[in-house]
Amino acid sequence: MPTSTYSILGLLSYAPELSGFEVKKWADLSLRFFYASPATSQIYRELEKLEAAGLAASRVVPGESARSKRAYRITDTGRAELKRWVEEAPVEPPMLRDSMVLRAWLGHVADPERLRELLAEHRRQLEEALEGLRRLEESSAGDPHFAFPELIARWGEHQSAAAIDGVDLLVEGIARIADAES
Repeated sequence: MPTSTYSILGLLSYAPELSGFEVKKWADLSLRFFYASPATSQIYRELEKLEAAGLAASRVVPGESARSKRAYRITDTGRAELKRWVEEAPVEPPMLRDSMVLRAWLGHVADPERLRELLAEHRRQLEEALEGLRRLEESSAGDPHFAFPELIARWGEHQSAAAIDGVDLLVEGIARIADAES
């Protein structure tokens, strides 16, 4: 299974049951800081695949309206498979995937002032992410069930702070390059 499937199975491991909507909400509150948060349509496809493979089970929960929802839980087989993947899957090499860094790399075709504006927006978004990670860490603090998410939130804070420093480095470098060209 792809890593993204394991991330969804992993989200199920944190609660007795989650609907697809709740999986998306939890992914957006946590995964997005260190791994891609899957699209809603992908979550529902993956939940169906996990259930077909016996790694998750679901039940229909009658709704207040005419529409009911499906709640998913990780099975014992799913928990064993998740444990196997965490402990035995090969470690993938880290990959920096940042579209703003790609755009800066292509700065030779752009206006330096526009690149600085884009980087300022990127820095603002990183600061928002840093604040979100701090809130995530605070909401997890002291709950032994969420000790690992709390630890990852602290790691993410470190990564975000380093990325902010990196943006500052890029802005300074673009200014130097622009000054040298003028």
